[in-house]
Amino acid sequence: MTPGVPTLLLLLAGAGTPRGLPHEREAVQKRVAESGRPTSPGAQAPRYEPGDTVESVVSPGGRFRIHFTRQGTHAVPPADADGSGVPDFVELVGRTYERVATFYVDLGFRLPPDDTNPAGDDGGDGRFDVYLVDFAGIGDGAFRQETCLEGVTRCTGFMLQENDFTGYNYPSDAEAVEILASHEFFHAVQAAYRPDLGGVASEGTAVWATERFEPALDDLEHFTRGYMLTPDSTLVLDPAGPGVTFIYGAGLFFQFVGERYGDGALVALLEESVRQPEARWPVLLDTCLRRDFASSFDAAFAQFATWNLGTGPRATPGFGYARGEGYAPVAKTAAEFPTTLDRVRVAAAASRIFEVPGGASFVGASYEPEPGIDPATVHLVVAAVTDDAVLRVATVDGPDALRAQVAADDATRVMVAVVDGRMEGLGRYGRLCIAVTGQAASCAPLHATDAGTDAGTDAGTPDAGADAGTPDAGTVDAGRPVDPIDDPRTPSDDGSCQAAGGPLSGALVALLLGGGLRARRRSRAR
Repeated sequence: MTPGVPTLLLLLAGAGTPRGLPHEREAVQKRVAESGRPTSPGAQAPRYEPGDTVESVVSPGGRFRIHFTRQGTHAVPPADADGSGVPDFVELVGRTYERVATFYVDLGFRLPPDDTNPAGDDGGDGRFDVYLVDFAGIGDGAFRQETCLEGVTRCTGFMLQENDFTGYNYPSDAEAVEILASHEFFHAVQAAYRPDLGGVASEGTAVWATERFEPALDDLEHFTRGYMLTPDSTLVLDPAGPGVTFIYGAGLFFQFVGERYGDGALVALLEESVRQPEARWPVLLDTCLRRDFASSFDAAFAQFATWNLGTGPRATPGFGYARGEGYAPVAKTAAEFPTTLDRVRVAAAASRIFEVPGGASFVGASYEPEPGIDPATVHLVVAAVTDDAVLRVATVDGPDALRAQVAADDATRVMVAVVDGRMEGLGRYGRLCIAVTGQAASCAPLHATDAGTDAGTDAGTPDAGADAGTPDAGTVDAGRPVDPIDDPRTPSDDGSCQAAGGPLSGALVALLLGGGLRARRRSRAR
């Protein structure tokens, strides 16, 4: 459990028992090494009772050993419809984990190494072990790391999973096991590379993995609100305390990476973590994007922020995410014309988003970083939108003057985003101006007859969503994914980058307590 996070908030937020920060993972690893697996009387909870008879079976593909008991608190459902002598629930777990493992291998990921341990408890052999135990409603699954075979890389561990899902609000046992297997087992996949990437990368890529395994599972859809409520929070630092909802919501960024660059970019991220065992995850991703995709973390984050303008009711065919209608709308600050804000702060890997009325011929915006600030990784995005569509987008990138405009006579709103694509650093300040044609403001657009820049391309035209120029040129860009999400690109066998191609705000607490953030995964039925 993340220190300082009330259990109630975690349950309401759908967070349950997250893997948490690197020091938590190390602490868990130490406790597991000292106390053993849940079959040991000294193991940390949840663990089997001393009088339980613990059985095990091997999954159909031979990769997993499933441990269970038929008695006491940790008993699995007894139904055995096929008369095999093995409870149906246990067979369901074995089949599902095999499907998940095969899927990840097909994407190009490596699986956890053999955990044979002659001197200790390895579950009976070198197979990956899944223990079905009762979480008593405070969670529903967890990967526990044990030993690293090569310094801080190639680590092994085992899975704990809820034994019967009684009292949880999953629609079926099958869906519950699919979500748990795809998410928590992906933590074991991460550990097979390097397990200390931090909460954002660890939980974010695991949320992505579940979505990639089965898009019909709505884990990502539920968690997007955790990020979209606070897009002004930096993506490259793990939040403290109840901000745990943010690290699950960060799965949206990795969903963007997968759609925009392909599955190979996520495989490459983990492969690169082994080659650079001390590097932070944004640096690893930047390395692979520059080497293999003629892009960068900065360019990717700027486009990610642009895609986020078209989610929920504003999801638009040909713009951004393939399934954006299921994602939460991004939070923004309402403003009027003309607006001048002298000190707008933007954190690294974050965006500040403002919304003004539409209907004017043109709406323009400018952002002037304070003297001494390098504007190279600052971006300005201006989007004409209606309540149910993104009409056109204009984007400008530093280090040139950040000034953009869009035609807005057919728009009900105009969204203005100031985006910072740095991988680290303190927040930076600048002067933001938003105005319409004819207003006495420095950023007021030119009259239509004098407009010298293209304000955007209608989303409904054949070219909507195509990049103008290079993929990250920063010109008018509706952000079409390079490949459909259901048509992944598979990296070659060597797995290299080249081959892979504080406290919660009052509003968020109120939202959680009011049920605004639907909590299915890791949540307790109420």
